[in-house]
Amino acid sequence: MAFLVKADIQRYLDIYIIDELTDTDDTIVVDAIADAEDRVREKISPRFDLNVEFAKTGTLRNRSLLKCCISLTIYYLYERLNTRVLPEAKVTAFEIAEHWLNEVYEGKLNVNLTKIDEANEKGWPMRWGSYLKKGNQSY
Repeated sequence: MAFLVKADIQRYLDIYIIDELTDTDDTIVVDAIADAEDRVREKISPRFDLNVEFAKTGTLRNRSLLKCCISLTIYYLYERLNTRVLPEAKVTAFEIAEHWLNEVYEGKLNVNLTKIDEANEKGWPMRWGSYLKKGNQSY
């Protein structure tokens, strides 16, 4: 069983709207789910083992990650239509999901996801540079 399925999307979008967006073609839903999972992988896979996370099912799934994937999937379902019909609430949910992914990657949020390299985690995100020079010279 997959991490995200059509039944999960139905919690946020009625089935008749899903069928209307996809012309009752479930392969479009599967493609939108795959696009959402790929987007999550692009953003946070350097820090987290998403193969382990996406293998989980049922109540073992991280609810924040699940909601993020659902928001992205719904956005991608609407996106395949004319962009003028994108509901503002769905665009806002997409922006919140993107913001959540950025904060998770930057380490600003403490999420319960399987980490790739927990021992060396202190180096994330890696920064280059130095401290400002102090002006202690008196000449």
